[in-house]
Amino acid sequence: MLKEKLETKKCFSTAWGRLITEEEAYRQLNRQIAAMTANLFQVMRIFEPNWEKRTAAICNIANMMNMAVAGSPDEQKNYVNAALYEAFNIPELCEKSSWLGGITGDSGDEWENMAGRVIQFTRNRVEKELDTCPWDIVGSELCNMTTSMFTANFDLASSNGTENEVALNMCQARGCGNKHCRVVAERRDVYGLPKQDWLEHMQQPVDPIHDTPRERMVKDGQCLRNGQYTQNFGEETSLEKAYHWVAQMGWVWSIQFPMMAIKEMAPDEDEFMRVFRIIFATAGKNQFIDPFAKEGLRSFLGIPHDMDENDGRILGGYIRYMLDVQQVPYEMVRWTKDETWIKVKSEDFTARYEMAPLDELVDAYEAQWNGAAKTLVSTEWSCVIENRDEEEMYIKVIRKEDSRML
Repeated sequence: MLKEKLETKKCFSTAWGRLITEEEAYRQLNRQIAAMTANLFQVMRIFEPNWEKRTAAICNIANMMNMAVAGSPDEQKNYVNAALYEAFNIPELCEKSSWLGGITGDSGDEWENMAGRVIQFTRNRVEKELDTCPWDIVGSELCNMTTSMFTANFDLASSNGTENEVALNMCQARGCGNKHCRVVAERRDVYGLPKQDWLEHMQQPVDPIHDTPRERMVKDGQCLRNGQYTQNFGEETSLEKAYHWVAQMGWVWSIQFPMMAIKEMAPDEDEFMRVFRIIFATAGKNQFIDPFAKEGLRSFLGIPHDMDENDGRILGGYIRYMLDVQQVPYEMVRWTKDETWIKVKSEDFTARYEMAPLDELVDAYEAQWNGAAKTLVSTEWSCVIENRDEEEMYIKVIRKEDSRML
């Protein structure tokens, strides 16, 4: 007997009718945020050539902001309370102790499609191994920065508010060329370990690690493999919820936090923005420099072959696809071979997480999409974002002449 109807699946349509599944969009969302982080870190490397100084700076701000989320110092001591126990389904018999911070880290990994497994989860030792990380393209500084965020998770869960109750080490990192990312937290009072500085969190642990062989590694996190994330205490998170969480929070930890420190490295705001826009414009031009990159995008978006390559809707359709992936509402105002106008509420574009608006997203994407216009379509075309200070702004793909074009 035949099926009576087709199965339904969550997806959105490109401008040309090709359907992008929720799973594919979720993969792309993580990678798009990682790509922006990679561009931002190039800006950082220009302003601060010393690896140790810039890494310590972003570690410090990331730890401070993660702690600040929990409130005042007194509130931080009570952060792991009954509400958090309930949220993560932690049994009441579990004592308030640093090892519970591993739950926060594990959930964040899986929600952001960092695929792997918890090797050990005990009071004295936690070991987490990743096979993939969408942010592995960013570089070693970000790998170090994440250890400062993990440190905050463990400190907030500590039994008496002690700083560094555990020695936490990312002894392997895909962003440093390793097969796995591996974070190991060992209680200092049990293992006799000293308190660590920011640049001392990538050492080898005391106890031996468990290395998963390549043939048993996985490519996707639980939300894609199983449709939901399930942690050690049985708490479940759906793909839909994880997707939306990333759309809000992925920008905060990997861009907003380090940007605070990076701006301090620049001589002033104007110089920061000058270099910032140059980096993103160059990234956009390189994005489609090869003919197979353009052909690949046309195939992916379902662009018909009879559409001329010198048509601005190609870039307009790509921008529309990115907005859909990032869950940013928009309205198509004009859609012709001569121009594309996309109307977006300014707050929807900049405030992915309402409490932490990121105005620099406008500058970043305007520069990147304008650069992409030159190679994806032709140098006759530009992308500009108008009315950014108004309630509604317009992303325009138009023909433009400029004697000082960048």
